[in-house]
Amino acid sequence: MNPVLKKRLILIVKIVIVLAIFGWIVWELQKSWHKVNQIHWTPNYYWLAVSAFFYGISYIPSVFFWRHTMRLFGQHPGWYETFRAYYIGHLGKYIPGKAMVVILRASLLNRERTQLSIAAATVVLETLNMMAVGGFISAMIMILWFRDLPVGNYLTFVAAGLMLFIGLPVFPPIFRRFAKQLGVGGKDPEIDQKLRKLRFRTMVYGWGLMSIDWLLLGLSLWATIRGVGIDTGTLTEHLPQYVLAATLSVVVGFILMIPGGLGVREIIITQITIPLLITLLMNTDPELTPTDAAELAVLYALVIAGVQRGISIVSELLISAIFWCKRI
Repeated sequence: MNPVLKKRLILIVKIVIVLAIFGWIVWELQKSWHKVNQIHWTPNYYWLAVSAFFYGISYIPSVFFWRHTMRLFGQHPGWYETFRAYYIGHLGKYIPGKAMVVILRASLLNRERTQLSIAAATVVLETLNMMAVGGFISAMIMILWFRDLPVGNYLTFVAAGLMLFIGLPVFPPIFRRFAKQLGVGGKDPEIDQKLRKLRFRTMVYGWGLMSIDWLLLGLSLWATIRGVGIDTGTLTEHLPQYVLAATLSVVVGFILMIPGGLGVREIIITQITIPLLITLLMNTDPELTPTDAAELAVLYALVIAGVQRGISIVSELLISAIFWCKRI
């Protein structure tokens, strides 16, 4: 194929992908705004900005782990290009299937410093590890704090099952075999030696980093609840519930292969936050009856889920736009 024609086709494909992502995001924002308008509430923009901040930085630990695994396999990506590829590639989750995240992140790295197949393999490794950590954290929180929720036993079983299902493929011996079967590294004679550098201590390092990811996402949800005008009291009192809602909603949305976890995240966030909101609303207004508080909590839970969706999309778009325009 003519090199010039090939470059033009690649450019056209990239433009189509960007437009598809943008269209999907606009649709999701419209759905989120519909939920927000179901009740009258006064937004606290300070806390909504705090929520966006926590969301924006929540994936930084994962970027560190991704770059660490690439260097472990003999690659040399720069810091800026790694952050740029990670955040722009994150928008690929809005395209049906999960392959677009892998394609975007791997293709945005400098080919002179990073092999495409190894970059793609480390994207899969990082993503599955993050989801496995989320499943583990969800299961532990359910067991230790929230077994008495109406769907407590079911959610505990789901979280534990997801942890095992997602975690097994990144078990170092299994992942090394999987990577070799897919031809990672191409004809690199040292690929076996490079893959053997993936050991359990690497996974422990990653799990530690990604636990911070999930904590920050939980803090983002907490700030969103404050942002819709609900007094949450002491942060530490309900922090496990915020983290649980953040982790389980994302992990289930991922495993169901739904673009952006559309609908799934909102359902899980509402189910987990409704009991908490009932308590918070009754503490704020002692005159509320349990029935009235429950009805109000359902509406607020929908608003919170919708606002959280909007914050995540806007944060991702702004950060990605900055990285897209500024290329080193």
